[in-house]
Amino acid sequence: MWKLIEIYAQNVCAFRELHYHLEQGVTTLIFGDNKDNESQRSNGSGKSALIECIAIGITGSPLRKIKNEEIINDNSDECLIELQFGNDSNNEVFTIERKLYRKGSAEVACYITRDKEFDPDEAVQHSVDAYNKYILEMLGLTKDELYNNFILSKHKYQDFLSCSDKDKKEIINRFSNGNLVDKAIEEILSDKAPVLELMKQTDLEFAGIEGRIAMLTEQIEKEENSTEQGAKSKVEKIAGLEESIVEKRSIIRQKADELGLLDTELIKIKEVDSQIQQLENGDFTLEDYLSGINKYLPLVAPDKMTDWDSVIKAKKDRIHQAEEELAKWDTAFELAEKKVNEITVIYNELYKEFEAFTKSSLDKAEIYEGELRRLNDEYIRVNKEIENLKKTRKALSVAIESLSNKLAGIISCPSCGFEFIVSDQSFDVEKGKSEVQMKQHEFITLSSCINETSGLIDKIEQDQSQVQSGKRELSSQKSAWTGRIGTAVENVNIASFEMEGARRNQSRIADTINTLHQEIDSILRKVFDEAFELIDEAYKSIDRKINGVHEEVKAAESYIDTLENMIKEINANTGSEILTSLKASLNEYRHKSSEVLAKKAKVELELKTLETQEQNFVEFKTYLANTKIEALSKITNEFLESIGSDIRIKFSGYTVLKTGKVREKISVSLVRGGMDCGSFGKFSAGESARVNLATILAMQKLINSNCDAEKGLDLLVLDEILEAVDEDGLSYMFAALNGLCITALIVSHGNIAESYPHTIKIIKENGESRISE
Repeated sequence: MWKLIEIYAQNVCAFRELHYHLEQGVTTLIFGDNKDNESQRSNGSGKSALIECIAIGITGSPLRKIKNEEIINDNSDECLIELQFGNDSNNEVFTIERKLYRKGSAEVACYITRDKEFDPDEAVQHSVDAYNKYILEMLGLTKDELYNNFILSKHKYQDFLSCSDKDKKEIINRFSNGNLVDKAIEEILSDKAPVLELMKQTDLEFAGIEGRIAMLTEQIEKEENSTEQGAKSKVEKIAGLEESIVEKRSIIRQKADELGLLDTELIKIKEVDSQIQQLENGDFTLEDYLSGINKYLPLVAPDKMTDWDSVIKAKKDRIHQAEEELAKWDTAFELAEKKVNEITVIYNELYKEFEAFTKSSLDKAEIYEGELRRLNDEYIRVNKEIENLKKTRKALSVAIESLSNKLAGIISCPSCGFEFIVSDQSFDVEKGKSEVQMKQHEFITLSSCINETSGLIDKIEQDQSQVQSGKRELSSQKSAWTGRIGTAVENVNIASFEMEGARRNQSRIADTINTLHQEIDSILRKVFDEAFELIDEAYKSIDRKINGVHEEVKAAESYIDTLENMIKEINANTGSEILTSLKASLNEYRHKSSEVLAKKAKVELELKTLETQEQNFVEFKTYLANTKIEALSKITNEFLESIGSDIRIKFSGYTVLKTGKVREKISVSLVRGGMDCGSFGKFSAGESARVNLATILAMQKLINSNCDAEKGLDLLVLDEILEAVDEDGLSYMFAALNGLCITALIVSHGNIAESYPHTIKIIKENGESRISE
């Protein structure tokens, strides 16, 4: 694909010299600053001159309705414009160089550099017109495609949606190569015309022969009857034949009157056809369309049209019922939503309390656990202490018992009262008694201490029991809170489920309403399809009637011609000779009838073959066109989504009627939220600009994809096409364009955020313009 790389110009408009390298893959805004006239701000600064360089460089003609020499700087007699295109796919550089003169013809030259090798003769053409054609062929574009989809100015741009149906069809045919199929169809029609004429002549010839055969058969019967009943005089026979001639001439006059009536009826059909075509091309409501069709169509096809009013009424009744049901579900949804909100508020408040309790319970649980650990440690310590005391007391008890046993063996001296133990005379009895008393006292003290410490164990166990009771209470409270929270969550879920159910029913019914609205919208296409089918049938019916009358006239004329010949034979021959002559003529015409019938069958076969070929090409063209129309719709909607528009576009393509005729009518409808939102002309300027941009991008994509390999153009130039879009809209659109890596130049009057990075400014000062990037 070709990319515009560089623009160079001398003495164009207010520029003495202009040199600009395009930033590829981004949208560049062109601002203006007219320092020579502050009241004009950006106007008159030379913004459009940059665009004109591109247009003149490619086509040789300016975008504005001005003469070529008006592009030349006032201080010069000539100007130079040079464009350089690059093509990554084939490593070519294509250069266009144009010179315009105030006096004298323009000059143009083209150069191709391939892999950095230059051939000076490759692009040489014999005239300026040949160069203009060659340049467009190199790019793979037509002039109309260039001005409507690549270099767009309010001076030339014709948006696709607003152009006539004829122009839409021409554009679609170029995309789909339908114009090539048209050539084939034209060839078939050219071949078909003489066959149709031959068929008509053969039908008339056959009708004439059949008329002669009928007359000869009738006259032979009369002649044979007259022979049996007695010969009639020549005068009587001639009188009878002349009477028959008069009758046939009367029939011919009647048929002429019938043809007059049929011609009148044909004119009426044409008028109705024209009126309904005008009606379809107008911008009316569905009711107005139906009213117009019901007014005109019965004139040529009475009581044949479907009662679309009833069909629409039935659908509108269903819409009304659905809307009533939707209103109920809207109410149900509001109530359910209110209930959800109320229950959610209760749940949130409860959950806050639960969170506070959870935090508090965690603290308490930690305290309880700590207290239990402390009490357990204390319990173990006290138990150890008691064990130690009991061990000590037991040791005392053993010592006391041992001493007491020793003291039990005391012997007291009768004389002096000295006490001693026989087995251990060294044992100090007094000291032993004193030690026993001391140990007994210590034993009593230890026992008292053990009792006191045992009481402490009871206290610890009591404290443990209280802490465990606190833990159980905390656990019970936690379970209660969990139950309350679970119930609250369940209530929220139930209410949410009810709300979602209402929402689903809302969505289901809304989809039904949208579908019914779309069906009503599509009815318009069906209405006109049926109307034109009936008109087509009326044309064919009147054509059959006219051909039938012509055949009857031809038969009557042949009848008269044969009768006149018979009168001549009667005057010249006898009765037996006349009968023989009649039978000979009958045989001759029967032979001719067989020949003409065979000829007619051959012509019918040839005609049928051509009609089959024509129908195949027509259906193929219809398929190609509808494929491109569907692609255009899909791509346009993708671009609409990417540039932030909630509008979607729907095209209705070609229709093959029951009669086999193709209705080449491209209908366009704009949809928002699944609902038809009116014709393109009813949209605001900003909305229209968004839809136009999406259509332009879609067209450009289709044109480039339809080009031959390595052709097409990656360039979008918009001169005052998006001025109606506000700053936010432009920012969104430019971000989308940059996301698509489209190389674009857009003339702006400054309604875009100052932070936008890709801009150039054209300053005009002291009568000269210059680019300040």
